[in-house]
Amino acid sequence: MELTFLGTAAAEQYPGIWCTCDYCTRARQLGGKNIRKTSSIHFAGNCLIDFPPEVFSQADRFGVDLMASRLLLVTHSHEDHFYPQLLTWRYRPQDAPSLSTDEIHRRGYARQQELPILHIFGNQCTLDILEASLAGRPMEDFAMDFTLVEPYREYQCENVTFIPLVASHVDRGDQKGLIYVVSTQGKTFLYATDSGTYNEETRSWIARFRYDAIIMEETRGYALETSGNHMYWEAAMDERKFFETAGVWKKEPRIYWTHMSPHRTPPQTDLEEILRDTPITPAYDGMKIEL
Repeated sequence: MELTFLGTAAAEQYPGIWCTCDYCTRARQLGGKNIRKTSSIHFAGNCLIDFPPEVFSQADRFGVDLMASRLLLVTHSHEDHFYPQLLTWRYRPQDAPSLSTDEIHRRGYARQQELPILHIFGNQCTLDILEASLAGRPMEDFAMDFTLVEPYREYQCENVTFIPLVASHVDRGDQKGLIYVVSTQGKTFLYATDSGTYNEETRSWIARFRYDAIIMEETRGYALETSGNHMYWEAAMDERKFFETAGVWKKEPRIYWTHMSPHRTPPQTDLEEILRDTPITPAYDGMKIEL
């Protein structure tokens, strides 16, 4: 199964959009893999985790067809992970097939053709943000539906089995974000961003499965994370030890870091050298892996 990293940065992107620190400046000079946009992945041909503002431009850049998307798992409602305004361009009322092409153009519908139903799964914050963007119009007119998930419960959709786990990351109000255990085509992976150090119940669920790969955040780099909402270097290394102690690997350990903030995380070129002798691979935008 092929998995593509469409983006690997935290919200401020990499280099930071208003920053001239040493890491940001070096990333601009190096270019290429050192330039990151906000985080999401595409897998199994028609599935996505997260939907940030750059998702379409990144998909076009890396040869990924989003028109066939059937499943979208959303970790939480922060704009760098879920940007529902892009979904409003799917609008096409159900009476559109009875209209002429000229009438469709006259009414200004953004979508001229039928699309497969996009099945979206997420928490209450994500649903609230999505419904606000649709402005009272039914989801059917956008060729999509939404399932409000319960953490630690198994779901199946489009030949994908997945379990949302509670992340150590505040969404909005007292809501927490989600991370996902995903299985399809005989492969299993964990997608764990955004989240700081996992809580005990989430750890116990992570330890139940055997993984072909684990994709986790490493947002803060060498900074000390005090909010508990994100991983920093030492916390990420502690989770690596947890994975080893829990015996979660099918074969060899494969950890991919994503969601990297520039201010305390070195550029990709440097990270690859730093992590060379570890089972950790720093992901980069456009990176494709085979599970």
